[in-house]
Amino acid sequence: MAFKITRRNWLRSSAMIAAGSVIPIQSWANGITIPKGTSPTGEIEPDLNSFNDFENPNQLRIRLNANENPYGPSDNAKMALRQAIDTSFRYPFTETKELKSMIAEKYGLTPEHVALGGGSTEILTMAGMAFGLQNGSVISAFPTFRTLLDTARRFDCEWIQVPLDENYKHDLAAIKDAVQPNTRLVYICNPNNPTGTLLTPDDLQNFCIETAARVPVFIDEAYTEFLDDPQKNSVIPLIHNGVDIIVAKTFSKIYGMAGLRVGYALGSPERIKLLEKYGVSLSIITKTSVEAAKACLGDSGFENFCRNKNKEARDLTYRVIKEAGYSMYIPSYTSFVMFPINMEGKSFLTKMEKRGVGVRAWQFNDRYWCRVSIGTLEDMKGFGEILKEIS
Repeated sequence: MAFKITRRNWLRSSAMIAAGSVIPIQSWANGITIPKGTSPTGEIEPDLNSFNDFENPNQLRIRLNANENPYGPSDNAKMALRQAIDTSFRYPFTETKELKSMIAEKYGLTPEHVALGGGSTEILTMAGMAFGLQNGSVISAFPTFRTLLDTARRFDCEWIQVPLDENYKHDLAAIKDAVQPNTRLVYICNPNNPTGTLLTPDDLQNFCIETAARVPVFIDEAYTEFLDDPQKNSVIPLIHNGVDIIVAKTFSKIYGMAGLRVGYALGSPERIKLLEKYGVSLSIITKTSVEAAKACLGDSGFENFCRNKNKEARDLTYRVIKEAGYSMYIPSYTSFVMFPINMEGKSFLTKMEKRGVGVRAWQFNDRYWCRVSIGTLEDMKGFGEILKEIS
């Protein structure tokens, strides 16, 4: 019987999170259950007694911890924002319908195949609730982006983690083998966050076709637009063929709208209806942000500009990492780069933050890692100077 949201269940879940209780999570590779009170995500949290950029954003000289587009929205989006201000006292009923129709047309689908959210974060949260409430498990690679998975486990859903392969990519064969009768959803982030690795289109499409015959597959394509051929690397065409997948996209990354909060999901009308039961997008998406999103669609010139700038700064990042004495990094297909560091993760974060640089840190494969977002060329040069200083 499906688990239903009730006030009692919701309060129980919230109380568990507030108390720091962590629902056990199975590691598929070794069968170990992670104990309560430990971090199941691998990400290193900053020392709250030291500088924390999210509490003091103005103190950051170089902000490279949130995968934000340093070039901001396009001129078209800015113009749309300005023009929408005069009518921003109206609810965006009409505008959201128009945006849905525009997105549907872009991919050859219908508006019934589209769900909107406040960034892809809301889409991931909607999916986490929709499938997490079904009294089963969700499967993902480890490490990966965790919003959907964290949400699911708040409702007593088990999170089965499948370690990345030796190239830090999703081990699709192991993920497929991990599917059990109680599996409710498989989550794939491609390109993956935080490692920046990419699956080959044929491998991913075949995986989706085979796995979705047993259980729905959720594909997070937040960074696909940074690829040289985004369409080739997207699984959206499978929706036309009736494959049971959900694809999440966002305006936060290449379109530079992280602060404006617009994302969307594509899937069958039945899956979209399921997601929308748990969405509050009209309370999050504003008339101005919807108009900006509409102005972004089809702006290939701005996409190409950001893609080229990101690649140029990413190549520079590889160089400054090596110049700081680090011999290895994971080649990235995204707007961030991950590399192993030679000190404990929290200490690394503190040293960087005290020098005005915000980055992220992880622990997996018995090593500590830094994930640095790609900023401007000047940002990456500054990052390299600080990295040399603390290495």
